[in-house]
Amino acid sequence: MKAVLLAAGYATRLHPLTRDRAKPLLEVGGRPILSHILERVLELPGLSEVVVVGNAKFSGQLRAWAEGAACPVPLRILDDGSRDDAGKLGASGDLAFALREVPLAGEDLVVAAGDNLLGGDLRPLQAAFLATRRPTLVVREEEPRRGPSPYNEVTLQGDRVVGFVEKPARQTRPLSAIALYFYPPEIEGFLRRYLAEGGNPDAPGYFVEWLVGRTDVRAVRYAGDWFDIGSLETLEAARARFG
Repeated sequence: MKAVLLAAGYATRLHPLTRDRAKPLLEVGGRPILSHILERVLELPGLSEVVVVGNAKFSGQLRAWAEGAACPVPLRILDDGSRDDAGKLGASGDLAFALREVPLAGEDLVVAAGDNLLGGDLRPLQAAFLATRRPTLVVREEEPRRGPSPYNEVTLQGDRVVGFVEKPARQTRPLSAIALYFYPPEIEGFLRRYLAEGGNPDAPGYFVEWLVGRTDVRAVRYAGDWFDIGSLETLEAARARFG
C-alpha cells in the first residue's frame, strides 16, 4: 500500500500564520501536523512508500521536514508547480498528479489531507477496507448543521454508501466523511475519467460524490480524535488536546 498526503493548499483563512509557512507544518503538541499524520500512517501494515504533494511556494519547507523525519519507507516530496491559491490544482488534481508521478503499479492506496490531524489507530480502518477491497470512506458522527455544511453528508445501508452530497445546502443526516480514504488500484482509472469529464478538481468529496454513482463504495466508522485544521479555532483546539 502506498500513502499520498495532500499538502499543497495555501490556507489563506489562517493568514498570517500560513503566509510564509505551509499549514501542515504548523506545530501541534510540539510537532508539525504532518508529523502526527505520518506517524499514524506508518503504523499501517504493508506500507511501501509515502508521497507528500506540495506546491512550488512551500515544497522546500516540506523537503526540509522530510529530511528530518524518521521514516522507514521511502518518503517522496512532489511539487505540483502551483504558486498561489488561484493557480492550485485542487485535491483531486493533486492526487491525479501524484499518481502520474508515482503509479500504484497494482498497490492499494491510502489518501489523507495534510491538515487533518488524526489521533486514533488507523489499522482497524485499513482492515475494513481489505475485507472488501472496495473504495472506502472513513466516516464519523457529526451533529447536522443548520445552514450550509462545509463538509458532506453520507447515507449508508449497512457499510455500503448509497448517498453522498458534498457541501449540502442543508445537512439532515449525522454522518460525514473525513479526508481519509482507502482505495484499490482501480481508482487511478476512475480518477482519470472523472477529471476528463470535467469533474471539480478541488475538494476530494466531489470526486467521491461522482464515484458513488459508478461503483460500490463502502464506509468504516472512526471515533478517534480528529481535527480539520481550517481555522484558528480548530488549530487552538488541537493544540489544547495534544499539548
